Amino acid sequence: MFSVLGAILLVVSVSAFAAYQKKRNEPVYLDNHVFQRYQNYWGVWINFKTERKTLEEKVAELGSDWEDVIALNALSEKEKNAPKRFLFLPYGAEYAESLEKQGQFREAIESQIDQFIWPVLPNSRTKITSRIGRRWNSLHTGVDIAIPRESIVLAAADGVVEIAGRSGDYGNTVKIYHNEMNHFHTVYGHNTEVLVKAGDIVKKGQIIAFSGNTGKSTGPHVHFEVRYHNVYLNPENFLSPFEEGLNTSAVSVAKN
Repeated sequence: MFSVLGAILLVVSVSAFAAYQKKRNEPVYLDNHVFQRYQNYWGVWINFKTERKTLEEKVAELGSDWEDVIALNALSEKEKNAPKRFLFLPYGAEYAESLEKQGQFREAIESQIDQFIWPVLPNSRTKITSRIGRRWNSLHTGVDIAIPRESIVLAAADGVVEIAGRSGDYGNTVKIYHNEMNHFHTVYGHNTEVLVKAGDIVKKGQIIAFSGNTGKSTGPHVHFEVRYHNVYLNPENFLSPFEEGLNTSAVSVAKN
């Protein structure tokens, strides 16, 4: 009796461990300026404050499903004619495939479930301008990453959004709770636009904001923090050297 029960428990334990290892070893799909993700849809965020085409024209161009656009953006009847904010438009299958034919792909990296990634896609124009520590007779609580305005800001790990909006000197801010990572929090400050709301579940590598210069800031950058029970930790202790960036690989739209 006990040997049978023990064998069953062993099989269950091995299966659970194998499933966890598979999850740990799965590639992480990153958003970029072409392929972006929201609520399990792949598409793109468009700023209709500056977009010259109408919403109807963009929906037709991208092959989006109109009902999905309405639901994903909680679109009001009035906004259907002249929206004045960022909206997420999911790609139709044919449009996504056409992007791939043009050489536009999603990006993927190898990253274990218990690791953070940098919240930006480093390039020749990005650099760390300030690290954690004493600065101007006060404690600088994170890492400042200089980056052009309206660059994409990525979630550093899976989690749940706790704060999304204006937050004092941080300006437009996102704060994410990472329950699967020892209950850490990450904070992303000074954004020009926040694309998520409190309660949203986000995935590692998902776009959560566009960078900016809001709040107490001397220039466009992302202020990135890692916290543990409101203790400020050095984000660089959890990440690969910034100079190495993210070693991504191209991923076909047919894969997920």
